[in-house]
Formats: sequence, C-alpha cells, structure tokens
Amino acid sequence: MYIYKAGIVLLMLGVGQCEDQPISASSDISGTALSVFFIFFFLGIGSFMKEINKKLKIPFSPMLFVLGLFFGFYWDSLGIIGQSCKKISEIEPIGVLLIFLPTLIYESGYNFDWHLFKRLFAQTAILAFPCVIILSTLLQLSVKVLLNYGDDYFTWESAFMFGAMLSCTDTVAVLALLKESGAQKRFQSLIEGESLLNDGACVMLFQISYGIVRGRSASAFDVGSLFFTLCVGGTLIGLIFGMACVYWIKKIANDEILVLNITIVSAFLVYFISENVDFGVHISGVLGLVSLSLFMAAFGRSRISHEADHALREFWEYVVFASEVIIFILGGIIAGIRVFKDESEITQLDFYKMIALWWCLMGCRFISIALFYPWLKNLGYGLSWSQILVLTYGGLRGSIGIAFALIVAKDESLPTKWRDIILFHMSGIAVCTLVVNGTTLSLLIKLLGLSTQSDIREKIYSNFLTKLNEEIDNECKKNNELKYLKEADVEYVKTLSGFKVYQSDCNQIIDKLAKHEKAQKEIQMKNIHQPLMEEEEEEELDQNLLTEIRRIFLMALKGIYMEQFESNQCSPDTIILLTESANLDLDNDKEHMNSWEFLQSQFSERYINLLFYMKDKFLIGILARNHLFSYIYTIYDAVSAYIEAITILKEEASHYHFSQNLLLEILNEVEDNKKSAISYLEGYLEVSFPEISRELHTKKAAFEILEFEKSVLKNNLQSGQLNDKEFLRMKRNIDKKVKNLNDLNPPWQMPSLIDILTQHELFKSLTQPNILKLLEGSREDSFGRDQLIFKEGDRASEICIITRGAGNEFSDRSKIRERRALNEATPIYMLVAPSIRYQTSLVADCVINATFIKIQTLQMIMKQIPEFEEAIWRNSIPLLCRVYSDQLKPLCNLKINQIVEIVSKSVFQKIKKNQLIRFEQGGILLKGTLCEGKESIQEASSEDEDALKNSGEDQDSTQKDALCLIGPTSSPLRARTGIIVLLFKQYQMLEQYNQLNQNINEGAKSSNRRSSKSDLQKRSLTVVH
Repeated sequence: MYIYKAGIVLLMLGVGQCEDQPISASSDISGTALSVFFIFFFLGIGSFMKEINKKLKIPFSPMLFVLGLFFGFYWDSLGIIGQSCKKISEIEPIGVLLIFLPTLIYESGYNFDWHLFKRLFAQTAILAFPCVIILSTLLQLSVKVLLNYGDDYFTWESAFMFGAMLSCTDTVAVLALLKESGAQKRFQSLIEGESLLNDGACVMLFQISYGIVRGRSASAFDVGSLFFTLCVGGTLIGLIFGMACVYWIKKIANDEILVLNITIVSAFLVYFISENVDFGVHISGVLGLVSLSLFMAAFGRSRISHEADHALREFWEYVVFASEVIIFILGGIIAGIRVFKDESEITQLDFYKMIALWWCLMGCRFISIALFYPWLKNLGYGLSWSQILVLTYGGLRGSIGIAFALIVAKDESLPTKWRDIILFHMSGIAVCTLVVNGTTLSLLIKLLGLSTQSDIREKIYSNFLTKLNEEIDNECKKNNELKYLKEADVEYVKTLSGFKVYQSDCNQIIDKLAKHEKAQKEIQMKNIHQPLMEEEEEEELDQNLLTEIRRIFLMALKGIYMEQFESNQCSPDTIILLTESANLDLDNDKEHMNSWEFLQSQFSERYINLLFYMKDKFLIGILARNHLFSYIYTIYDAVSAYIEAITILKEEASHYHFSQNLLLEILNEVEDNKKSAISYLEGYLEVSFPEISRELHTKKAAFEILEFEKSVLKNNLQSGQLNDKEFLRMKRNIDKKVKNLNDLNPPWQMPSLIDILTQHELFKSLTQPNILKLLEGSREDSFGRDQLIFKEGDRASEICIITRGAGNEFSDRSKIRERRALNEATPIYMLVAPSIRYQTSLVADCVINATFIKIQTLQMIMKQIPEFEEAIWRNSIPLLCRVYSDQLKPLCNLKINQIVEIVSKSVFQKIKKNQLIRFEQGGILLKGTLCEGKESIQEASSEDEDALKNSGEDQDSTQKDALCLIGPTSSPLRARTGIIVLLFKQYQMLEQYNQLNQNINEGAKSSNRRSSKSDLQKRSLTVVH
C-alpha cells in the first residue's frame, strides 16, 4: 500500500516522463525554485517515512539515509526530483553546517536536563575530549598501518585529520535510535551530553589538523593556544549571548512570538559570529552553541512563561524533525552522487578497505573508552561494560562528517586522489553505521538488558492497568444510566476504548511475573539455605519497591513545583532551587528523602549577616539593601512553596495504590522534611523578616487574582461574551501586570523605632515627647544567630527592644527559659529589680536587630508617669517570680500564663509611709517594707496615726521586705516606707492553679512509674523466654 502511494506521488511529479521528454538542467526552472521544491518535497517524504517507522518499527534515520542514496544514485532518471537532488548536492559544505548545526545543537542543549548535565559533565568531558583525541590517533595508525595507505593517499598529518572526521558522531541519529529502543534515561542523557561535546571537540580537531595539512604552523605551542582559544572563546561568546537573551526575555510580557524569535536569532548569530567574525583569535561556533543552549536550559527556561515555553518546545521539535529529514536525505544524496555515481579513482580494493575501516572504527572507539573505564565507572552515575559496548556500537556517523569530507573534497589545492578517497570512506562509513549499526542497535540494547523494565516497574504498571480498567468499567456503568447513552453496546464500547487490550496486557505481565517467580523458587529449591534466601529476597523486593515508590513521589513533587511556577506561585529562582532539591533526592533514591537539607544548605546566614552589616554603609548600602531583600525573598519563597508542595503531595497520596506500610514510610519521610521546613519558616524567617512575609503573601495573592482573571477571560471568550479583539486586549494587559509584578522589588522598609514604641503595649501610655526623650542616648545593634546580647551577672545599664528577629532568654540559676520575639522589651524586670546585675542571659536565635535604651532614662520616666510605672511592674512580675522564686512561693510554681492571668485581675497600689493596708485576698509586696499594725487605714483615728508615728519601731513584731508573697490576712500591716503592692482579688485562684499543677505533675510521675514497671516486666519476660 505504501509503495503504491509513493509511486502515485512520484508519477504526479513527473518521475515517469519518457526519455524523449527529459527535464534538463537547462530547463526554465531556476535553481532557487528547485531548492525550494527539494525542501518541501522531501519534508513530505519524511512524513511518509515517519508513518512507515510507526507501523514497521524500522529506525527512522537509516531509512532516510538509504532513501537519499537511492535518489542520489538514480538522480538522472527522476525528472524534476532528480534535478532538484543534483542542484542541492552542489551546496557549499559550510552552508550545510551553518544551516543545520545551530538547529540541532541548540535544541538538544536547550532540552537537556541541567541537573543531569552537571552530574554527567565529568563523564561526557572525558568521552568528548581525551577519548576523541585518542580515537583520532588510533584511527590515524589504522589508516597508515593496518590499511597500508601510502603517503600518496594519506600523510601522517592528513591521516590524523581523517581520524578526527571519523570521530564525529551524529547526535540526531544516536538519540533517535536510543529513544526508539527504550534505553534508560540516564544513559540517554550520557550519550546526548557526549554527542553535544563530541561535535565541538571534533570540529576543533578538524580545524587544527586541516590547517596543518594546508601548511599552517604545527608547533605544540601554536596547536595548544589554538585549541585553548577555540574552547574558551566559543564558551564565552555563548555565555554572553545567553545572558543577553535571559535579560531580554525577562523584560517581555508573555509574548510567544518574540521569545521564539530571540532564541532562533541568538542560535544562528552565535554560530555565524564565532565562525566568521575576526576577533584576532579563532572561536568555536559549536562550543558557542553548546554553552548558549545549556545556559538557556539552566537559567533561561525558568524566565519564560509556560505558554511561551510550550510554543517554543513545539516549534523547535518540528524544526529538528525537518532538519533531521533534510540532513539525512541530503547526506545520502551527496554520497550517492559524489561517491557511487560520479567517476572517481576508487578501486575494488578501496571497498574492502572501507569495510575494514568500519571494523577498525568500532574497535578503536571501544579501546579509547575502555582506557578511561576506571574513572568513568566512578563518575556521574557510573558506567558498565554493557553500556560501553552500546557507546561503541552506537557511535553513528552522519551528515556532519560528510560535510567535513565535502569541505576537503572541494579544496582544489589538495590532491584529487586523496580528496576522493576521503569522501568515499566518509560516506561509506556513514552508510555502514547508519544502515547496519542503526538498524541493529535496538536489538543489542535489548540483549544487554539496558531497556528491560524491572519486575517492580512491571508490577506497578499492572496495578495501574487494573485500576484503569476498574475506572473504565465504572464510567461505562454511569454512561448506561444517562438518557442518551443507555442504548450503547457496553461490550463494544469497552473494545473501542481499549479495555480488553489493557486487560490482556495486564494478564501478560502477571503471567510473566508468575513465571519469573516460579523460576526463582526452583533455583532456591536446589539451595539448602532456601528459607534464608526467601527472606532476603523478600526484604530486597520490599526495598526495591520502596525505592520505586519514592521515585514516583519525587517525580510527582517535581510536577507540583512546575504547576506552582506556571501559576506564578513561585519565582524563577525558586523553581530552579526546588527542582534541584528533588533531582538530588532522585539521584539518591535508595536513601531517605533529604531535599530540605539541600535547600537549607543554600541559605547562608553568614551572607545575610554580611549584607545586614553593609546595608547602612555609604554608597554600597543601597545595593546591599536591594540584594538583601531579593536574597531573603527567594529564601522565603522557596521555603513556603516547598511546604505548600509537600502538603499537596500528601493530599494526593490517597490516589496511589501501594502497600500501606511502604506508603506510610514514604509519607513519614515527607512529613519529616515538612516539619523541618516549617520550623525554619516560623522560627527564623517569619520572626526575622516579617515585612518580607507580608510582601510575599501580597504578591502571591495578586498572582492568584491575575490567574483567576485569565480563566474568566477564557471562559467568557468560549461563551461568546468577549470577542477576539477584546480578549487579546485584556489578556495583554493582564500579561503586562504579571510582568510588572514579577519585576516588583519593594524598597527595604523597616518601621521606625518611634512607630514601634508608639504601638507597643508597654509604652502606649507615653506621649511623643516622652518617647523622644526615651530615645536620647539609645543605640542600635545587630546580632547573628547564637550571638550573646547580654549575659547573666554583668552589670545592667540597658534594656533592649527587639526590632527584628527573636532570641532565647535563660538563666541556669533560676531555670528560666523564655523566647523573646519581635518588638519585645527585655529584661524589663531590671527596671524594678533590687539587683543591679542581669539575672538572665539573652542569645540570638536568628538575625536580630535591637535598640538599647538606658535603664536610668526609663526609671526617670517611670517616676513621672504612674501609668507607665504600673505597666512596667505588671510586665515584670512573671519573670520576677522565676528570679526570686524563694520569696514568691507558691506563685513561682505556676506557669507564666497563669501568673499573667492572676496579675491582670489584681490591683496595683502605692502606699505612703506609715499607712496601714489589709491583704484580705493576699498579694505581693513589690517595693518597700511592711510591718504589723493595729488597725486598718479606714478605721484609724488621727490620734492613733500620730501615736503610730511616734511609736516607731517599738511596735514592730515582723518585717516583710520587697518581693515577697503575702497570704490572705485580716490584720492590718503598716508601711514602714513608701511601698508598692499588688493586691489579689481572688487568692483561691492561686491555690487552684497550684493544686492543678501538682495533680498534673503527680499524674505524670505515676504514668512514668507504670511505664517503667511495664518495661521491666517485658524485659523479665524476654529474659525468661
């Protein structure tokens, strides 16, 4: 059928014209028209061949090359098609490289996983540079020694150049075959990386050796310097273009056409400028393309909106398909016309030598890789001998090598015999590798077990098929209940929807696994340690299944990260960090998930402290503040997005159909990472940088609204309420707002200390002049994590107000452990304590900014403003109870919140000297001294008061000093000095709290005793058994 269709197409295009009606080169069709016809005709043929590839599973690239050979060999019998083939075969070899190399290399590099490239770089660099040099040298020896070509064909210099040409592998051909054969992803990435760098290395070796062959200086220094400039120059120009592209793309508001145009222009300009513009040194265009494409993969893709990125991928995918079709057909046509059709000095012996060279090529490539095996097996993801065999056998040669041969063939200054033999051998090797190696590579991969799925994957896939069939069956039952679908033939619907195919595939997998398990058991029966082996294998199976489940969860987590990025819920820098963390866990999928450890390692508190130090400096302060905000914003964004993604992943875990024990183990790993992240977020970021938290939440909320607006626009366009013009106008406005929001970098705005004190509960009774007076002589300071702010036992002269961050206040002597958060003043108790030395220490728990105010200034204002003095006392009492615990029992035994509640319901009172006071519900003597008196203040007459004043200390029987707890009493007490007291309204509250705490403590002790007794019994039973 396919042959019939192809014949009809060829007949319509004039292939079958009679000999008496030839279409000659002198016809009216111009060369330009023939070239255009060639492109579109063979793109159509490429589509036809792609269908054959799908149906018959014949490798695509070799098919195209063989088809090109056919058209090249019979070009003079194919009419207009043959004329177009002949015309296009005359293209300049440099043109082939200029047209196709930027497309193929850029697309491959742009779609390369940046994490995999970094992980595999050492291996790919070894394969692409040292291995290529050794391979070129071995091929040089093969040509001169094994094939016995004399100097009239190959000199030693030209033989090395020919070896460099033969070393150039074809990226497109190799990757296409690996994908079709189902090779492992990591191995595919290794070969893709090697092919990318291999092209650059071979082009450089070819340029150097070609120059030597043509008479250029061949000193070691000249060769080394040329190699260095080619490498460094190409890499630098690619990076420069990459940075310019990223900067430009950041300024674009979701314009797919413009982004696409930038990538195309940059790819072709990098190659053209590197190869053709005179910088005084030689620059490698291939390495320029490699560095540009990898830079865009690492840093450019995250700057492109998901709509533009989708369009970009679709475009480049088609461009690569078109390039693949044209370049392989063109390579075959050139080989057919120039080597097998035109007259040349090629003899039958040369055909035999070409076959021998093909075998030499594979042997030399194997040796060059095997020499570095000790290093290759320990780098990246490792390398096995099976993979080395595939690397050797899969080193296909294609049109790039033929383009090199054509460059040599068109050089009239070189001997004709030598030019012909190079073109012949290069074309012949391309034919052999593409037709023989290309068609049998899939078989080799399967024989070596590099594409076989593990039993674990097979089980997971069979479970998926079973679940899918259940859902299809349920959907069919639902359809049967609908009015307009109930007459449908359910069984036939299942057949059409693939239900029976899925069922058959599932049964085949189950049978296959059953046979495999049976075979293993038969092997075990022959072993005397069968029970032990079964137990070990079961444990290994569980571990492998756990690893596979962990990989599935990590891939799902990466998908959630991408969804967050596409909905603008995390920044480009954040998506790079999060994806890298998941990739590292995937690299170590046999171990516990540790993505949070990687994320936290990327956040340098020393760097933050340095930026804090620099932010107030002259000149560099503005830059430091802006960078500090961006840096912390990225950290906060990454942590919050990470927590959100893990939360979503846990919610979706119910859709996974795995063993509950294994699933629970994975969920525990996920939860451990989440708890650590929440602790970092709440314990460090939110207390240290609350204003950034507000900014981030504001931006995320704004992005959420903009995404909602987009969905409303799409819905209204589909319902006809908006026309295309209105939709596009509003969408452009929304895209512009998204861009502006992404670029928004709010200034570093910290609230002033006056604003903090005005809004502070403790200082709200102060007026503006009081606050300004308070701040006279104050100072500001910053502290990093674990830095000591004040120390227990040091002389107290200041209290600090935390304006950023949080710390831990403690005392080993008083067993105080209190966390001090943002805007808290501490140690406030030093304003009223009798001691002049700090009774506690304060250590920074994160980055802290603090303002220090003199105690003397505060005490002076306390004397002037009674409300302020009362507030200070009330805030100080809870900590005073801890510091002076012996004097304030049993109040000191209560919890801080209980003490605060009692204090809030008590009366603060100042009593003058010699006045009487009654503690009916008890209270605290905060300041001054008390002694026993005769009657209360209300009942005492003026004569009694005079008598009390004159009696002095003769009537004192018991004296109570400051900071002591006084129980309920009806007897009056006399103030020996001016005193300050806190009178309880309900002493029973203190007793109830105290009794409650005692009961709780006794219950905990009893529980511990029972637990200890139970453990002892268990240990005793264990000993007995």
